[in-house]
Amino acid sequence: METYPVSRVNPAKISQSPVSTGSSVVALMFDGGVVIAADTMLSYGKLSRYKGVPRLRKINGKTLIGVGGDYADYQFLQIQIDARESEMKCLEPPGQFNALSLHSWLRNVLYFRRSKLNPFWNSYIVAGLVGPEDEPYLGTVNLLGVSYTNKYVATGLGCYLVQQVLENALSKRKDENTSLSRRDALQLMRDCIEVLYERDTLAHYEYEVGVVDKDGCTVYPPLMVTGKWDYAATIQGYE
Repeated sequence: METYPVSRVNPAKISQSPVSTGSSVVALMFDGGVVIAADTMLSYGKLSRYKGVPRLRKINGKTLIGVGGDYADYQFLQIQIDARESEMKCLEPPGQFNALSLHSWLRNVLYFRRSKLNPFWNSYIVAGLVGPEDEPYLGTVNLLGVSYTNKYVATGLGCYLVQQVLENALSKRKDENTSLSRRDALQLMRDCIEVLYERDTLAHYEYEVGVVDKDGCTVYPPLMVTGKWDYAATIQGYE
């Protein structure tokens, strides 16, 4: 009698929990484009294990993605996305993913795997320009296949820590009847990464920023934040 019936259960093929994971991804629409940011740390449980790991990826000239969650699942889906993109380029006329179609494709794939009780342990943010007018598009989808679009999105703990920062910034621009510039959007991304670095044990001070606008789709080299640790002086009762 088998104590653990591997032949029937085969635990090697059923993932019940992620292993090496990335933390939050944050994204925001600005006037004429979208900016997205994520740190470059992978954690093994609560241990900061791998540094300098990119979690933003350019798909083509008008689309990029950011991912949180299990990195191995992301690497598998990355191969599938590349294969699908190559297939579409071989069509007549040639095609490619845009942000809307990639968002829909990811939603279907993640929902399918969730329905098989073997989900991809990822949350994705898809950013890009769509349509003949190159309108900004921003959407997110989680491991259950639940997706939505908005002017700002975040994954992981960022949903609770930084979405209000982005909401306040957009509300202020609306009250002033002004648009959010690319420069202001980049500064907001830095502010969000700083908040996450201070408040999230899985976040890291090194981060990447990607921008999609009329000038193209670019993921910039890593940047760093320092944090504001003077807040520690106000914490009492833990001596």
